[in-house]
Amino acid sequence: MERDKAEAARELANWHYGVEPDLTQVIRIITDNEDDPGEPIKLLEVNAATFATGSVEPYAFAASASTPFPTVIAEVTPEEFARIEAKEIELPEGWSLTDAHRFPRPHAA
Repeated sequence: MERDKAEAARELANWHYGVEPDLTQVIRIITDNEDDPGEPIKLLEVNAATFATGSVEPYAFAASASTPFPTVIAEVTPEEFARIEAKEIELPEGWSLTDAHRFPRPHAA
């Protein structure tokens, strides 16, 4: 049975938690056209070990055997995330925290 986009996003978030010990949050950005198979999974990752840039720079990845959907990931520091929430740093066009889904850190990670 083929995984749906939500399940693939959850698995990707859990895997990232498992390999990134300083990852504090993984947030899936949900847009109006999520049902479009070409619409990528969009993850905003808050990582204390990343370099601050003062902006949100997403990186795109093609679909793969492990994640059968295109994926876009942006990584920010906890301080930058606080500035995003305060609307001092803008998210990429079309991204919003309004309908976002936050993945909790798995207990084993």
